[in-house]
Amino acid sequence: MKIKTVHPMQVLCFETQTTLKEILQYIRVVAHKMYQVAVQNELEITGPVYWLYEGMDGNPETVFSLTIALPISFKDKTLSTSEFKLKQLETFNCASEQHLGDWNNLGETYGSLIPAILSEGHKMSGQNREIYLNMDFENPEANITEVQIGITEH
Repeated sequence: MKIKTVHPMQVLCFETQTTLKEILQYIRVVAHKMYQVAVQNELEITGPVYWLYEGMDGNPETVFSLTIALPISFKDKTLSTSEFKLKQLETFNCASEQHLGDWNNLGETYGSLIPAILSEGHKMSGQNREIYLNMDFENPEANITEVQIGITEH
């Protein structure tokens, strides 16, 4: 586990309310459209896709906020679409761990990270992020995902 501060960043994003039962509809679809919109609007893509979860507790029925974000540079830009918006993500203090392999096993990474956070006296903020460093839909063992769990000072 690594404790770190993620600096603010500009993103092209999609925001919705959803549940874990409904989340599959966004996988591959939203990011694909975001890349297209970024290119069409001449936005410089500056990083991998982020999924931000606010209020997700692991219960498949719980409604939470989901933001899918693509880091970009958008100085003096406007969008020609209303499906996505430009915004700045704020500074994010987190505990971080890299998950290698299939996303079906992400729960194992959360399961080891959460007790480590609590044992060090940190309080979880309620926001989590997943950064998809390598996405391999044909060979899920090759996925590289950074899991970030938001923390507040002890």
